[in-house]
Amino acid sequence: MKLALGTAQFGMDYGINNKRGKIPKKEAFEILEEALSNGIRPIDTAFEYGDSERVIGSFVRKKGKKLEAVSKLPKCSPKEAASFLEKSLERLNSKRLYGYLVHDFDSFANEPELWDEMKSFKEQGKARKIGFSLYYPGQAEMLLENGVDFGIVQLPYSVLDQRFSEVLPRLKEKGVEVHARSVFLQGLVFKRPEGLEGNFEGARESIAAIRRISAETGVPVSAICINFASLNKGISKAVVGVDSRQNFLENIAAFSYQNKVKKVMPELLKLGINDENIVVPGNWKVME
Repeated sequence: MKLALGTAQFGMDYGINNKRGKIPKKEAFEILEEALSNGIRPIDTAFEYGDSERVIGSFVRKKGKKLEAVSKLPKCSPKEAASFLEKSLERLNSKRLYGYLVHDFDSFANEPELWDEMKSFKEQGKARKIGFSLYYPGQAEMLLENGVDFGIVQLPYSVLDQRFSEVLPRLKEKGVEVHARSVFLQGLVFKRPEGLEGNFEGARESIAAIRRISAETGVPVSAICINFASLNKGISKAVVGVDSRQNFLENIAAFSYQNKVKKVMPELLKLGINDENIVVPGNWKVME
């Protein structure tokens, strides 16, 4: 199953459609159990996701089960990187990460020596794969053009945000493991199109079209979004966050709609939005 569990909501309020807030620890444990029982790997987290790493580490300590965690190095200087990695490993109750990503690309761009530190983590056996969390296609192109040897990336990819489409085949050819995040664009895809205002007005047509396709095919909007990402041959895993155990089970069930989504893929591919004020959450103004 090309699904990875996103755990930002284990540690903080996350997503513009999130009405519930942070997931209670007991329920987070139940979700992690469901992930393991369904063979879902890896578990995505980050140093900056509030208590997320600690919750995962508590689960590992209490249940005695190993997880394949992907975490992210926060913005820092090269000399601070090792300290942050050790803190993440301690929080996660783990000796090694499946993946470790540079969370702030500018940290690397401004001080390329940071990558030497990342490579040392892999050499020491503290991270199986090292790479980057990306936000713009130009960042991926820069890495490829400069011959940076990375094995994993996380990037945004959704029906609404298809900016990375052209670079995905190049990453696959290089053997890079690609994890697609923001398949729901932090919940924007679930908003009522008629209620969108300001910059988000530019998303009305695409969101309305997704709703129409959902109604015509009987496929839930969430299943359309998950399968749109997972069906792309250049994507290894779709990282999907959850707001409850039931929500997680629904995301797992989304794969039963895969064949139906394949049939409407040509329509979905026409719904991408290039306006980065809409598809890059960092550019968003507060949405009520």
